[in-house]
Amino acid sequence: MSSEKVRAFPIDRQVFLVREVAARLDSLQGETAASFWRAKAAELLDLVVGSGRDKAAATDEVRRFFLAVQTELLAGVTAQPAPVLSA
Repeated sequence: MSSEKVRAFPIDRQVFLVREVAARLDSLQGETAASFWRAKAAELLDLVVGSGRDKAAATDEVRRFFLAVQTELLAGVTAQPAPVLSA
């Protein structure tokens, strides 16, 4: 029997989840967006800690997830066509 531990797939690499949260945040503004993010971050932190990671490592993983979401949001902004301005 091996004493190795099975690690969960990092949340920042779960593309569907990253895109789902980015899309939701993109549709919200102000305090509603901030409140959604705080709730999602707390939920993800509990999930990662529950999978066996210590709190510091779990916090780092949630931070990496947040960066992945921000990258996805920025990619969506740059992928949108720029408006054509006429004189």
